[in-house]
Amino acid sequence: MKLGAEEQILVGQPPADETETVIGSFPPTREGLGAVFEDDGATGYFYAVDQGGEDPEILDALHIYNVEDVADKQLPVTAQIFWNEEENAVALILNGQCHALYDFQRRAGFCRNAFPAAQNGQTEPRELTDELVQQYFAA
Repeated sequence: MKLGAEEQILVGQPPADETETVIGSFPPTREGLGAVFEDDGATGYFYAVDQGGEDPEILDALHIYNVEDVADKQLPVTAQIFWNEEENAVALILNGQCHALYDFQRRAGFCRNAFPAAQNGQTEPRELTDELVQQYFAA
């Protein structure tokens, strides 16, 4: 696994002088493909994005949490974005647990609550399981 980004955050509370928390990772080998985690104060989402063309495109949006439902939101969270060795799959890790995964080759996204429904024709289930994480990021 390759660490693409890491930050300490407080759920629902953006950094000073910001309106939201945004953490992104765009490896140079992926030509504009990347991942962004965003906490806008109400929800947390993980996005697979393509910034390689004229108009940036969101390839997939994966719901991570509703701020009001997060227990212990006053405690700091370590948010990390990891890539697999080939840099064709990316994962969002919060406090050591994988919450979302996106496979750029298959154009398939997965998250723990399988929300929202896929908009890109993905037919396989969107629920992220520990077994699926192991398939992509086995040690």
